[in-house]
Amino acid sequence: MTIIAALSAQLGQPLAKTSVPTGNGGRVELDGATDDLTILVEAYAHQGALRGGQPKKLATDALKLTWIGRQLEAKRLILAVADEAVESYLQRPKAWLTQALTDLGVEVIRVDLDDATVDTLRSAQTVQFR
Repeated sequence: MTIIAALSAQLGQPLAKTSVPTGNGGRVELDGATDDLTILVEAYAHQGALRGGQPKKLATDALKLTWIGRQLEAKRLILAVADEAVESYLQRPKAWLTQALTDLGVEVIRVDLDDATVDTLRSAQTVQFR
């Protein structure tokens, strides 16, 4: 995933998609993690204003990160986004979600993508919402 590659370069840490056993026979899929599982990442590729259930998806990703992060004693939990509007949504000063992310130790990091990748993401979203 492009966001994970960009974040990996930004952090100077190799990140890869990973699957973590939950202890009850299930698994948690993570978009990115270091080999030692000290950094866990969920990536969100949406471009532009959030609609419908998209804010709930971000909250669900944060819950997943905090839950599995505690079990693994991860040092960093990151919600990686690729759009300024999404980043701004997650950093609204009086919003409960912003405070929850802060209190739970989930970092919001925006990565910069090249114009061609952003255009591809926007085109895919247009097709999805027709």
